[in-house]
Amino acid sequence: MHYTASLLVLIAAILWGTTGTAQSFFDGTAHPLSIGAFRLAIGGFSLLLFVLVFGKLSVRSIPWPAAMLSAISMALFQPLFFSSVQLTGVAIGTVVTIGSAPVLTGIIEWTALRKKPDRVWAMATLLALVG
Repeated sequence: MHYTASLLVLIAAILWGTTGTAQSFFDGTAHPLSIGAFRLAIGGFSLLLFVLVFGKLSVRSIPWPAAMLSAISMALFQPLFFSSVQLTGVAIGTVVTIGSAPVLTGIIEWTALRKKPDRVWAMATLLALVG
């Protein structure tokens, strides 16, 4: 098994999970939009550097409609998440964000792909709502 890929995903999850907490310790008056933009810039340029270094960038094979939808979604997520953390606190903002993920992915899959969510989705959604 390739443990490197799993390790990289784990590190990314840890870093992603600390951004709300990091914002709460920030002493300045940075607006959530600027924090989100900075986070996107670091992440985006890091990924670009990664694909350039490893020669994995193939512009012709990019599914542009899905890539644009993803970019818009990430751009909207940043200020909304950091605003919620600023207004409600780290715990509530993070729990609601994590808990809403299975619910929203199931709804998006159902509406966009016309695929009815399966039992795994139902269990994940139930656990998210109970948690």
